Amino acid sequence: MKNKNDKKTYKKLALALSLFLLILWGVLGTGASLAWFVDVSNEVTNIFHAAEFDLIVRHRVEPGKWVEVDANTPVFNNEALYEPGYVQVIYLEVENAGDVAFDFYTAVSVIRSTTATNKYGQLFWLHEYLKFGIAIADTEAEMDEAVSTRQKAVALSTMKLQNYSTDVASLEAGDKVYLALVVRMPEEVGNEANYIDDTPVVELGLIVKADQQK
Repeated sequence: MKNKNDKKTYKKLALALSLFLLILWGVLGTGASLAWFVDVSNEVTNIFHAAEFDLIVRHRVEPGKWVEVDANTPVFNNEALYEPGYVQVIYLEVENAGDVAFDFYTAVSVIRSTTATNKYGQLFWLHEYLKFGIAIADTEAEMDEAVSTRQKAVALSTMKLQNYSTDVASLEAGDKVYLALVVRMPEEVGNEANYIDDTPVVELGLIVKADQQK
């Protein structure tokens, strides 16, 4: 015969399971769906939330040469020495290879970041002083033109890392667009990010999220 404590434990487990199933049903019932999740680690660089959409991302490694991007494809120069005025531009091609139209959003994630001591003797994170932005174009030539000068690239990049871009691209079935993605350290950053000990490390990744068009 079970004692009262056993019965109480069983009831608690049953209640917890019921709540979990209710929450799971609610999530599925809303139609929210993500294709896959990955835990960010040193081995995972990029994260795609694509749901049922067939989204292909390619990175231009040199003029005329594109490489398809997966979770482990480095697209940023993670050996970059960020200092005031530094600008880095990467070029992406995003294709809707399926038959369902979608909108997609882009963000720059911080995969790894180390602290350093600034001129004031304070610890700081270098990535907190970086900005990013994107230019979305219909053709590769238009993409190149959007960042053809340093001034244009700087003017684009005003957003904080790890926030989705305010610019949204819409792709019909079979369409593709081109993105120039800029990461920079503003020239006005001063001694608050000027390190006096070991060089801080910043490793960046790409996040792409696709949603059904509204």
